[in-house]
Amino acid sequence: MSEDNVEKEVYFCTDCGHTVNPDDKKCPKCGADLFETIDLTDKIDETELIDEVAVKVFNSEIEALMAKEQLESEGIKCFISSDNEGGMMPALNMQAGVKLIVNEYNYERAVEILKAMDMF
Repeated sequence: MSEDNVEKEVYFCTDCGHTVNPDDKKCPKCGADLFETIDLTDKIDETELIDEVAVKVFNSEIEALMAKEQLESEGIKCFISSDNEGGMMPALNMQAGVKLIVNEYNYERAVEILKAMDMF
């Protein structure tokens, strides 16, 4: 394979978007300082790797949304899961329920918050 077919990395100034060389310390167009690129791909939040669990199953989506908002205001990432045929059959929520899903790492804290709200 010739060197002409090898794809070269292209670098851009984060201020003006001008193409720069990887060795440049300042942008030749705007003069902005160019910083070393930081690779964050190996910086994984360990709590994100733990399985999700249903902390509570609600009878209505409104209750689940209220609990979700409270947990998120306390810094707990969560989501709700329900199958009501895209809103066409809301009665399915009463049968199967609306699940409030949290990371297993946050389960205990989520239970405490829901108990304080009299929702557990």
